[in-house]
Amino acid sequence: MARLKAEMWDKMQYLFRNYYDCTVHSVFYFDGQIDEKSLGEVYMGILAKVPVLHSTFMDRFVKPFWKVNRKYNLEEFFQLVETADPEDYLNNFIATPIIATDKLQLKVRVIRSEGKDILAMLSNHMCFDGGDLFYFTQKIVENYNEYKKTGVLNIDIKQGTRAADQVYKDMPFAEKVKAKTLFKNVSEVKGKTTFPYTDDSELDHPRLILHKVSSDVFNSAREKAKQMDAKMNDVFLAAFFKTLFDICEIDPEADNSITIPSMINLRKYMIEKDTLGLTNMTGFMPCTVKKEPADDMTRTIIKVMKSLETAKNDEHNGLYSLPLLKLAYGILPQKFAEMAIKLGYQNPLIGMSNIGPINPSNYVLEGGVKAIDAWFSGAIKYKPYIQLALTTFNGDITFSVGFKGNDEDEIRVKEMMKSVENYLRKYIEEDSDWSL
Repeated sequence: MARLKAEMWDKMQYLFRNYYDCTVHSVFYFDGQIDEKSLGEVYMGILAKVPVLHSTFMDRFVKPFWKVNRKYNLEEFFQLVETADPEDYLNNFIATPIIATDKLQLKVRVIRSEGKDILAMLSNHMCFDGGDLFYFTQKIVENYNEYKKTGVLNIDIKQGTRAADQVYKDMPFAEKVKAKTLFKNVSEVKGKTTFPYTDDSELDHPRLILHKVSSDVFNSAREKAKQMDAKMNDVFLAAFFKTLFDICEIDPEADNSITIPSMINLRKYMIEKDTLGLTNMTGFMPCTVKKEPADDMTRTIIKVMKSLETAKNDEHNGLYSLPLLKLAYGILPQKFAEMAIKLGYQNPLIGMSNIGPINPSNYVLEGGVKAIDAWFSGAIKYKPYIQLALTTFNGDITFSVGFKGNDEDEIRVKEMMKSVENYLRKYIEEDSDWSL
């Protein structure tokens, strides 16, 4: 039986099954039809090059591993679906999870309606993160286009190590030694504020809710942010904070504050800014802001910037706790390691992931078929956890929240995302002194 080593991030993402469904989503809307036969062959070629995608995670008491499955076929993960209601099919499809113990860690649908296709892909977060989701989807297009042009299937995709410690490989010796001793537990926060989900769980089921914001709002907010040397991530965080202050009951013990961790790409520590193989390489950057009813968006942005200033200037930002995880998984059997980590690890009750801009030019297919809209989203969370994810495409923002809840929860999530947009609009219109 062929095996792959279960890397540290594989095991950590597997532990996260207690908090979310470990499924990453990507959706592309094309202005024409894809050659589904060629696309299917490209996917099969990529799976052949990346064995973790056709492997089953074997959770063992002492040492888990990936069992590589030799026998699999295209129909097990890839289908063309022709329907009069593509959005209904898409909504049902994206709410289905990838199961680590299944044979394949990928599901793909080409959803066809009225001469246009939607390409939807689900992947296991254990296999790769948002950073490599960009890489993977671009490689699908590159290999598809090359195959269509030449008629030769010659798959090009990275196949190197998936190990977590490659993050240190380009560091000077002294810095590497220091980074490998950063045992601080950055998951610990005082705040216990949660999103106001309902307590009723009988009607809960997985949902992924989207909210679109026009490029006019994004561009106007970005231009204003530049004047105060703020990033759009600061602006999004501030709008999210303002919304949460409105709708959540703040824990008095948290000194009227909320902490929102943002995801950061640890590939920044590598010279090539990329891992050698498809994997996870993401860390936390917590941001804490105190509730002040008198604060407008500009003052909240300043607070966000000040909260993040220390982290952004920290030469080891995002690297804390990695040695702690390596130690636990290295010296303890799997079951005991999970128990030990869960004792100290606090999964963020509220999070935000600015996945980033999706470049339309990277998703033009041979024959002139172009992506006219696209979005990525993270996993579907379980109560009480929530994460606001966002991507941009041609400046249009797509907010997404995946959660397991009921119809009332869905109403509350939609209201929350609309409130974030409203605070972006208020920021554009407000006249405030950001020199204070």
